Amino acid sequence: MDDRKATSGTFSLDEAQPHQWALAGEIDVVVNARFREEWPADRRSTEPVVVDMAGVTFIDSSGLRILYEALKSTPDGERPVLVDVPERAQWIIDVTGLTSRFDFRTSAPADHEA
Repeated sequence: MDDRKATSGTFSLDEAQPHQWALAGEIDVVVNARFREEWPADRRSTEPVVVDMAGVTFIDSSGLRILYEALKSTPDGERPVLVDVPERAQWIIDVTGLTSRFDFRTSAPADHEA
């Protein structure tokens, strides 16, 4: 049985496209531990890491550590991309001085019109 406290946050990646990460909910120490289970410290991506943050409601220093891992995992000379960063998470990234190390994008609205 998992002794870690319950959290409403998630980390996910698609093994077919491991450079595509998604964070949602409360990104804290528990989510960081789950992240480490999926992405060992020595793992690298062959493409810039893209992190979908649209569903993030909270991020602490452990969550920022995941973003730092995106920096380390992205090939040299390239920057990871953070997609749909919520305002509060953007503020935390700005305050920590990490803003210039990422590219930021918003996702295009899905075309659901006939």
